[in-house]
Amino acid sequence: MLLLKRFCRRGLMESALKRSFSTRNTFSSPTNKIKRLFNDRPLLSNGLIGGFFMCTGVLTQQVYFDSNIKWKEVITFSSLGFALGPAGVYWYRWLEKKFPGTGLLAIIKKLIIDEFVWGPLTVVSIFYVLPFFETLDHQYAINEFKQKFLNAWIGSAGFWLLFQSFNFRFVPLKYRVVY
Repeated sequence: MLLLKRFCRRGLMESALKRSFSTRNTFSSPTNKIKRLFNDRPLLSNGLIGGFFMCTGVLTQQVYFDSNIKWKEVITFSSLGFALGPAGVYWYRWLEKKFPGTGLLAIIKKLIIDEFVWGPLTVVSIFYVLPFFETLDHQYAINEFKQKFLNAWIGSAGFWLLFQSFNFRFVPLKYRVVY
């Protein structure tokens, strides 16, 4: 108890508390590092997160529905996510440059261009590129694309319009790919 009183009397307690709640605190440090990564290396950060999300998504789907893991598919999806992340950075920068701002008209223009250009490209990458890399069979990939593209793109457009409008209105440009 005597040691605690001396500790408090000398101002050591205040300095210890200040150090523990400073910006170098272990709890805020990962957040600051992630923010710094997005600022300093947007292509790398979006690639890593895109790869992580695709990997997590395909693993979840495989474990939940198939009960076995197909590692080639996991690697292929992760690679696609790693590639789409940096491509998305350039895409959203271009979109913001062409239609700057967060007003209603700018958001509507971004939504239309996004759904009719970026949307089909991502669906093509999923329903042609992935099957091709998994099988190395062009005809199989074409058949997969023809069978699934239209329904997937229409469903994607219906689903993402609401989220992308929020994205274009409220999310800072450097975080749009992740959202």
